Amino acid sequence: MNENSNLEGTHKDGTKKLRRTTEGRMVTGVCSGIGDYTGIDPNILRIGLAAVTVFGGAGIALYALAWLLIPAEGSDRSIAQDLVDKARQQPGVQDAIDRTGDALKKASTR
Repeated sequence: MNENSNLEGTHKDGTKKLRRTTEGRMVTGVCSGIGDYTGIDPNILRIGLAAVTVFGGAGIALYALAWLLIPAEGSDRSIAQDLVDKARQQPGVQDAIDRTGDALKKASTR
């Protein structure tokens, strides 16, 4: 691990940050990032994910969810956060969010 990736992988107080890594990635860096964060060999995580996919079918969904929620190395924002922010900037989506919030407030006061 080089000096820059070590700095990107930790907070100023020295705690680790969970990030999708660019070094050692096979697809999007999810398993290598989780492996770097937990200290588990990414290949073990990949085998476990493949087993969950074959025997339970949820492996692909878990991987996709992790890809959306875990920020990339060098970024503080995940893909999901960027998508939500982009959707909020569109007037039709923001109007729907506001109306849903108003409806929930109205329903909770009854």
